[in-house]
Amino acid sequence: MTRVIVDKIEAQSPEFAAAVKEIRAETEGSGLAFTIESLLSTIEAKRAVIGAGTLNGLDSIGFGDLANLVKTNVVTLVSVHDQLPPEERSTLAHAQLASWISKARRRFPSEIFTTNYDYLFEIALEDSGIPYFDGFSGSYEPFFCPEAVEDVESYPQLVKLWKMHGSLGWTYRERDQAVIRDRSATAESILIYPSHLKYSTTKKQPYVGLIDRLCAFLQQDDAVLFTCGYSFGDNHINERIVTSLRRGGNSHIIAMYFDELQNSTCALADETNKVRNLATRDTGGKMSVYGCRHAVIGGKFGEWQLKGEPNSAETIRVNQYFDEDAAMPAQESGEGKGDERWTGKGRFLLPDFQKLTEFLNDLSSSDGPVTTPLPS
Repeated sequence: MTRVIVDKIEAQSPEFAAAVKEIRAETEGSGLAFTIESLLSTIEAKRAVIGAGTLNGLDSIGFGDLANLVKTNVVTLVSVHDQLPPEERSTLAHAQLASWISKARRRFPSEIFTTNYDYLFEIALEDSGIPYFDGFSGSYEPFFCPEAVEDVESYPQLVKLWKMHGSLGWTYRERDQAVIRDRSATAESILIYPSHLKYSTTKKQPYVGLIDRLCAFLQQDDAVLFTCGYSFGDNHINERIVTSLRRGGNSHIIAMYFDELQNSTCALADETNKVRNLATRDTGGKMSVYGCRHAVIGGKFGEWQLKGEPNSAETIRVNQYFDEDAAMPAQESGEGKGDERWTGKGRFLLPDFQKLTEFLNDLSSSDGPVTTPLPS
């Protein structure tokens, strides 16, 4: 997102391009990562203190215009539903998740907590005919109802969809400061954008109610929260998760963590990785992290390795969630099975949201995997 939006800004205005270049140098010079969040945070911070002066070649109005340009581009990128033909909705990974929700037997309704702004969960649930509740009430201008979020027992049979950082189409109604749903809301009024402001904004409704709901969920006996696509980059959410796990009796988090990004600090193999530290140190073994090559289960860190070599029939099942490394040539290992040595090591596939939803659908309609990889 950062690269795409910066390219658009540079193509649109030389003044904005120069300002963004200087902000990037300042950010990286401070040892921080240059992301869309740090960019928008810096723009908003400079706009708040600039007064009648100029910074990075821009005055207060210029920073306001630059902020609006960034926000408009964020909305355009997030509005993927606008480019999605109706006939292709079933190809979404979200549609696979909705299918699994509709088929799996469970004692309690599912609750989905998402930090995404887009409409993909709504589209998937509605296309699958699954009734859901997202904290809003009404029809003409649906308004957020915090009391209903606190008392979810009022809607016992509905899937609960909680958008922790807001959504496209959420906006404030000025006359009574209510949060309403309005699909025609302008980019400037949509809640919330990726910047440091989200940390202070989440102390207000509806965000405080949604974060409280996440905490209440985690503090239930035997609650299990599966995560996929969340990199634990939001400290205001992580702090509440850690506190709730400590209070909860037997609650647990199972995190599918895609750690094969260019930034090596995302990798679980890095001892300083904060997600690894959350699982091994901060949550008392109540959080398991499943990365692509490594995992932390019960506080133990290890590398993925199959317990035994699957036979031809089992291989079909194993391939759904594990991509084995090629066998090592015997001359390199000093051991032999024919002319190769099987290691059992490989890449765990389920941190990929698409792979996870496909696996869950298959799991709900079969006897499940035969051979399970374990961290060695």
